[in-house]
Amino acid sequence: MRSKFTWIMTLLMALTINFSFAQEKVVSGTVSDATGSLPGASVFVKGTQRSAQTDIDGNYSIKVNVGETLEFSFVGYETQTVQVGAQNSYSVTLVEGGTVLTTVVKDVYRSITKEKSAMAVAGITAEAIEDRANASVLQNLQGQIAGLNIGTGSGQPGADSTIILRGIGTINGNVEPLFVIDGVPVDEDGFRSINQNDIASVQVYKDAAATSIYGNRGANGVIVITTKRGGYDEKMEFRYTSQFGYSELQPLNMELMNSKELLSFQKRVGDGFGASLSDAEIDLLSKQNNTYWSDIFFRKGVTQSHNLAITTGSKNTNNFTSLSYFEQDGIFINTNFKRFSVRNNFSGKSEDGKFNYSFNFSGNFSRSNGVDGAGSNAIYFAPFRAALHGLPYLSPYDADGSVTNTGSLVYGDPSSIAVDKAPYVLLNSVHMNTDVEDEIKILSSFAADWNFAKNLTAGFQMGIDFSGFRALEILHPNSILGPFQVTSSEGYAQYGGIHSESTSRDFRFNSVARLNYNNQFGDHTIDATVFVEYNKAHLDGINFAQSGLDPRLVGTGAAFIDGTVVEGDGQPYVPTVGSTKVSEGLFSYFGNFDYDYKGKYGVTATVRRDASFRFIDDNKWGTFWSVGARWNIDQEDFFKNNFKGVDLKIRGSYGTSGNQRISNAQYSSLNLTRSLYGVGSNYDGSISTVPTQIGYTGLRWEQTAQTNIGVDFGVWENKLSGSVDVYRKRTTDLFQTTPVSPVNATAAINTNIGSMENKGVEVTLKYNVFRNEDWTILVNANTSYNKNFIRDLPDSYNGLVFSNGSTSLIEGSAFNTFYVVKYAGVNPANGNPLFYTADGGLTETLDDSDRVDTGKSTYPAWQGGFGTVVKYKGFEFSTQWSYFADLYRNNLDYAELEETSVISDGSNRVASTATAWQNVGDITSVPRVGNAYGAVDYINSTDRYLEDASFLRLRNVLFGYSFSDELLRDLPISGLRLYVQGENLLTFSSYRGWDAEAGFRSTDRGNYPTPKIYTFGAVINF
Repeated sequence: MRSKFTWIMTLLMALTINFSFAQEKVVSGTVSDATGSLPGASVFVKGTQRSAQTDIDGNYSIKVNVGETLEFSFVGYETQTVQVGAQNSYSVTLVEGGTVLTTVVKDVYRSITKEKSAMAVAGITAEAIEDRANASVLQNLQGQIAGLNIGTGSGQPGADSTIILRGIGTINGNVEPLFVIDGVPVDEDGFRSINQNDIASVQVYKDAAATSIYGNRGANGVIVITTKRGGYDEKMEFRYTSQFGYSELQPLNMELMNSKELLSFQKRVGDGFGASLSDAEIDLLSKQNNTYWSDIFFRKGVTQSHNLAITTGSKNTNNFTSLSYFEQDGIFINTNFKRFSVRNNFSGKSEDGKFNYSFNFSGNFSRSNGVDGAGSNAIYFAPFRAALHGLPYLSPYDADGSVTNTGSLVYGDPSSIAVDKAPYVLLNSVHMNTDVEDEIKILSSFAADWNFAKNLTAGFQMGIDFSGFRALEILHPNSILGPFQVTSSEGYAQYGGIHSESTSRDFRFNSVARLNYNNQFGDHTIDATVFVEYNKAHLDGINFAQSGLDPRLVGTGAAFIDGTVVEGDGQPYVPTVGSTKVSEGLFSYFGNFDYDYKGKYGVTATVRRDASFRFIDDNKWGTFWSVGARWNIDQEDFFKNNFKGVDLKIRGSYGTSGNQRISNAQYSSLNLTRSLYGVGSNYDGSISTVPTQIGYTGLRWEQTAQTNIGVDFGVWENKLSGSVDVYRKRTTDLFQTTPVSPVNATAAINTNIGSMENKGVEVTLKYNVFRNEDWTILVNANTSYNKNFIRDLPDSYNGLVFSNGSTSLIEGSAFNTFYVVKYAGVNPANGNPLFYTADGGLTETLDDSDRVDTGKSTYPAWQGGFGTVVKYKGFEFSTQWSYFADLYRNNLDYAELEETSVISDGSNRVASTATAWQNVGDITSVPRVGNAYGAVDYINSTDRYLEDASFLRLRNVLFGYSFSDELLRDLPISGLRLYVQGENLLTFSSYRGWDAEAGFRSTDRGNYPTPKIYTFGAVINF
């Protein structure tokens, strides 16, 4: 009996043990690399359909059986496998490189692995951008991707950047890449309202094989941004990130005169306030006041941000939600930027995995408090100019020691306002006036695909990009400038001030339907897709300006003085009102074909037809196409046997893309094919109809053709990896104005004529210097060289388009080349400026006939960056540098501060002005006081102040520490990371001013400089 019972118990125990081994359980862990966690990494149960994705902290959870194998993979990293045993936690660290890579090209159109891609595509992940303290995510890309130039011309928080990829490709058309967020084309100027902590990756598409599928918008490249998502079978997790810090002004790379130096100089030359003072009076005044006006107008601005992200997932759904607040004070007083944002990304699938869908929503509100007048020549409206030019012997303080708001200027007395008092006027304006811009930004999309039959999948996506803008500017009637804004027939009106306001709504809709066929025949794989796409955009807005405000009610409509009020012979308070309503659209159909053989050889091809509303029916359709091929040499047997640990792929492409945005704006130049008429005056003042535009029906697409040859490689088991690309990009049928006889009632019409070319090379390198259990040392670098030149201009221009100023279009030279007279110095005999003639002689007379091509442009030829990552246990230290080289800019700030044609202009001077010529035989570069030419003459006509604006900048440095699990074991949190970082800490440049980084403008004059930013941050996981 006992033996029978024992046998039964043994059998039950065995069955129980066998059943427990076959029973499913949930395992979890973290996927990371040498620099930290990897959000979005893929975790598969090998041989099954079960999978999961890591969350924003690299964590995952998945159901698995003991004995099964987990496979971990992420773009750009070697795949790792782990067999599941008794433990419930499996964390892995992926190594960069490898031959098994996950998808790197995945958007609304297609999906392909990097290994099988023939395209020139570069990208960065969330870790490279999410901890940065810039208000716009685009500024964080500078120096991180070869060939991508980020030009930010203002230090105002949230300022727009100009993005140039592989050189400027058009003269008058759109110059920036197409931006796509989660499959939705978006406004390239709307990134101040996007929360950068929501972004998972940024991919930059460069060559024709990558961009031709975008057809009508891909001529300048494409930047695809993917936001974060949750993972399936994932427990709910919270991640809170916060930053706090401050920003400050860059050092001024020029030496301004102090009070004694300026007054003594004025006394010596007999001009200006100091000319009438004795030495004792100069000494006394210099001791009383020695103001550095930058200290008054600029400040240390506070930066703070808070971001909460929530991820969760079940078997068939997952969700990512984030809430964020960001605030940054500008370094200039009274400038500020605030942003509130919310995002929800939801995904789901059917039980069999054949139907997938997703919904993305992002709602953002931003407010920017700024000041007008950056770069302006209106002295009383140019605050940054006043910070440079303010006279040092003027006091910025009132009797009580506070910074003055009036400078003792008499309200309503125009005689008290003089150029030397401009700093007081600007301080008053900053204190009393209003300049606010609000933006509501909504991005939303829905996508679904259905594998309805074997090898066939149908998909659909639609998305919207909505921007609502409101701008409010109030010049207060009680401000120093307020009384002089409204005039009547009897002089200044009783009520002054101006209230101007505008609102607009920009709605853009995109929809794409597709049908995909994918099949494998032995060693052959085919993927073919056909698409239909529709884009529509609408803009409407209204604006008004009210002159004359009741000072007791400023900021409300009740302050508006009735337009029917009569003063003298007129009605000075009549408001001006305007409205706008425009729309544009595109319709496209296209197809893409990819073929692969054994993972060794591949071919990709795209054909796209686009219809633009901007052209007449005969010209509205544009056809764009591309072909690309690759050879994965490392997959060949002869290569594997002889070059172990080496990866090598060669790729090439050729194709075309289009540009139909004629004047570099979404809603610009909508009617150039039509002749337009307006009301004008005729003989003896009679009313008549006059032509305002002569339509040109031959207007058509610009077209860019691009050739690219690239090599991707990795050696020493991918310890060193990188890519090299060589390209040539040629744009034909450029949008340009062509002269016509004035008998046509206009001197020029818009046509397609001429061509432009960019050619260059790009290099990207990564090197794993050292790695073991405790240490990781990585370095990276990228560089690019681009040569831009205009091939053809309209014959009537004879190879040169010169419209006054300092830059011109010249055949054979780069776009925006400086075309000026060369400055030769100062004539030692009389102190007059000397210039070179066109044939190399000397003259004292400025003449346009002596202008020459300098070969210098506002756009850089060289661009790149480099960085390091060092990690030891929980510690991390990283740097990122960026550089521009071979670009030039006119320095009007310095020119005005070295002005010697006049001295009594109410402005300070730089120290070098004291070296101005005085006596026969003096050798100097500064002409005599009272010479014939002023600062603007030199800027517009000569290269005297044309400066090399190349710079090397320490763009970001970060030091952090991540607490170990052991230290956090007894705390209610699962992760804690603390860090300090700095932006723009060091800049090396010969450019004289606050900031060598100033976008791609041709002239600097009182512009908002880029600040240094220091922040402390924390990341807490729950």
